Amino acid sequence: MTGRTLNVRFPLINIIAVSCVFERFVPGALHPDGRRYLPLIVLRPTTPPAPDTITPEGLRLGVVDRHHLIAESDVGRTGVARLVFALSALRVQSPLSRIGIEPEDGWTTRQASLTPTLYGQVVTVATWEPGGEHLPYRTLYTEMIIDAGIGMVGLRTTVTAENMTAAIGAERVVPGDWVELQRSRIDILAFTPE
Repeated sequence: MTGRTLNVRFPLINIIAVSCVFERFVPGALHPDGRRYLPLIVLRPTTPPAPDTITPEGLRLGVVDRHHLIAESDVGRTGVARLVFALSALRVQSPLSRIGIEPEDGWTTRQASLTPTLYGQVVTVATWEPGGEHLPYRTLYTEMIIDAGIGMVGLRTTVTAENMTAAIGAERVVPGDWVELQRSRIDILAFTPE
């Protein structure tokens, strides 16, 4: 994109990858000031879910193109999407170790899942920054890579809680931990057609 500086950096962006078909481009509705709201990209993962995953067959994900980087002309193409789950409620799974993506209640195969729950295993923790020294509650900013059973995805979120251990279910999340992400918005940082 010429003439704009975009803040889409994500640590280890080249590791996050979900093979998929770019099925649909939904342009954002027109805002009264003449600009468009964010477009929605509908992707269908093509990696067959392993027998032990909870990902339903026919899953379609509705992801947000926050930086208007994805070309509408790529609709119908197979490729690799770089996806980051954002604004998520992060918890360590206990006691089960589940993997996959579970669509929200009421989802059908005819529609895209917009706020699924992701279950997966942490591959890398790129950022773990506790804070809140000047606030009445603790905060945590984290970025990590998670194996979601359909590919590797990123997580970028801030967690706020008086008791961080109770909020997450552990003092710290480390590679190998099984986590659950709820109420995520999924951002697409890139789509590379094959």
